[in-house]
Amino acid sequence: MSTANVVWAAEPGWLTKKRQLAQALEKQFPPFPDQDQWLPWQVGSQNNSNGWLKGRCADYIAEPLQQAVQDYSDFLQENLMEKGIKWQDNQLFAAHLAQLDGGQFIYVPDNRQVSTVLRFTPRGTMTNPHNVIIVGANSRATIEEKMLIKSAQPLFAATELLVGANAQVSFRQDNQLRAPQLFQGLNIYQAQGAHVTTDLNLFNEGKVAISYSNFLDGDDSQWDARATLKPGHFGSLHLIPKVSGTGQQSRAQLVTRVAKQFGGRVKVEPFAVASGSTVTASEQTISATK
Repeated sequence: MSTANVVWAAEPGWLTKKRQLAQALEKQFPPFPDQDQWLPWQVGSQNNSNGWLKGRCADYIAEPLQQAVQDYSDFLQENLMEKGIKWQDNQLFAAHLAQLDGGQFIYVPDNRQVSTVLRFTPRGTMTNPHNVIIVGANSRATIEEKMLIKSAQPLFAATELLVGANAQVSFRQDNQLRAPQLFQGLNIYQAQGAHVTTDLNLFNEGKVAISYSNFLDGDDSQWDARATLKPGHFGSLHLIPKVSGTGQQSRAQLVTRVAKQFGGRVKVEPFAVASGSTVTASEQTISATK
């Protein structure tokens, strides 16, 4: 396995140290279920991709993550794998941080109304892409993720969506990922009064585990989540949805549409609410035969 400090030739010291810490502490964390599908093969690749969103204006900033860790170092040091998906949660997540090899960074400051759809469409080869999207308080944005990523090794692709107070965000994930084993994560953190709508669309003939989670931090926070799962003829898709939070009158709703008319398999875990949470959650699964 490649060492954690040579994935990117140039990166800030804090990231190198964070990678090294994740690798050193990995075995002290609990295992992720069935992690041997991915963990022994976690490596960092040379980032061979293009199509990342790039732009800087009054309403938003977008850069490839490899550049953003240099340009917005303090910002990402505080947020990278600390709120949406936490590297300390388990051994698999720690290994992902250690070998993270590409991704997208998008930042919408407070009090912005972004009229255009922020869409990123990278194409290439990676093993551990990671996207960090931050939408500030009282802002509105629509974001679309359409990645076409291939890997000869098991692939871990994660997106963190961090949403400020009273923001309104619509997010759509519609990726085409190809690898022997796939782990795909859409992990959200949203502050009080925020309203987030997410659409996760997955058509894949392979074996895929999908982490779909949100922490509702504060009162009157709302998450409307949808997932459409299409395993085709040979796919095996496993959806793992979770929600947590301690605010009052915060709620989450998940609607899952399953299309398995071609013989593929889909497993949907119950929409679990973390112990001690005050969030209310509801779910509905719709099976389609056509």
